[in-house]
Amino acid sequence: MEKSSKNTIEALHHIAVRLQKEDTIEGVCMKTVNAAADILEFNQCSILLREGEWLVPHAISEDAPANGSRQMRIDQGLAGKTYQSGCSQIVEEIQPNDDTDPAKESYQSGISVPIGEYGVFQAISTTAAAFDESDIELAELLISHTTTSLNRIERERELQQQIERLDKFASVVSHDLQNPLSIAQGYLKLARDEQDSESLQTVASAHNRMDQLITDVLTFARVGTEAIEPEVVEMSQLLKECWADHSQTDATLCVKTDQKIQADRKHLRQLLTNLLSNAVKHGGSNVSVTVGTIADGFYVEDDGPGIDTDERKSVFEAGYSPSAEGTGFGLSIVKQVTEAHGWNICVTDGAEGGTRFEITGVEAYN
Repeated sequence: MEKSSKNTIEALHHIAVRLQKEDTIEGVCMKTVNAAADILEFNQCSILLREGEWLVPHAISEDAPANGSRQMRIDQGLAGKTYQSGCSQIVEEIQPNDDTDPAKESYQSGISVPIGEYGVFQAISTTAAAFDESDIELAELLISHTTTSLNRIERERELQQQIERLDKFASVVSHDLQNPLSIAQGYLKLARDEQDSESLQTVASAHNRMDQLITDVLTFARVGTEAIEPEVVEMSQLLKECWADHSQTDATLCVKTDQKIQADRKHLRQLLTNLLSNAVKHGGSNVSVTVGTIADGFYVEDDGPGIDTDERKSVFEAGYSPSAEGTGFGLSIVKQVTEAHGWNICVTDGAEGGTRFEITGVEAYN
């Protein structure tokens, strides 16, 4: 079977699926060199990954000789040239004084393919002119799958690091801020019980704002770290629960949806609660809020004063609030919840001139 055949291409695509299941860099590298040996018949091949100013061997095929690959500087030999140029290289015949700098004197020809910013894949032979352009093309196809898998692992590592930082941050907020605030609130209550004053009322208001800010920051951090556990949620029932906190106001809620959607119930409740609270806070105590169905999702709309066009992106930024009373985390939490579900959210004008939030990309059941 020729390496450029349809079967070879299909085999390389099957390898792509297997690479996507690997969760370690070492696993991806070993599967790559094994595939190069088994499918492309590159019996002596290796992967060198960058570590600081060096390209270090991370995987070597079984048939490669002992010490058949060695650590090299990022500007050294064929590997360094490949890495720095970002271009594949083919050497038909290695000469004693050329700049390929082979690990073994017995090496006569080879190819070298960059693995993005990560390093280099190389295959060598002890005979001259063992490789041609079709070998380069197939190696590049294989390495494109390798690069994709390494990118995925890198993103997952970065996400895990972010989660760990958020967990640590949430712990600091929860223990190092909430506990002293609770003590301060307790002593303030004793002082107000003995003799209340306008100054103490101001302190109480500040404590309440601090308490709300801590709650919102904790929610913001936890939404970013908690796993989404989807289930079928009945929107109308959940909206009744979310609206309960506003039952004592003159605001009204009109539910125009009988959707059942696939969502994490707890996080969806947070999203709806924040959108409804935002409407009441900025639309006034007698605002009218409507929740309804659109083609691939739902909307939450009010008849309040609306949001200026130039502020519509800013409202989702953590800490942004157009009023002194807000903490600036309500809509940023909404944005986090939509992103965690793989949904999209946008702000537009409401039918009555107010604000309309549209959440799309939602899996619904009628």
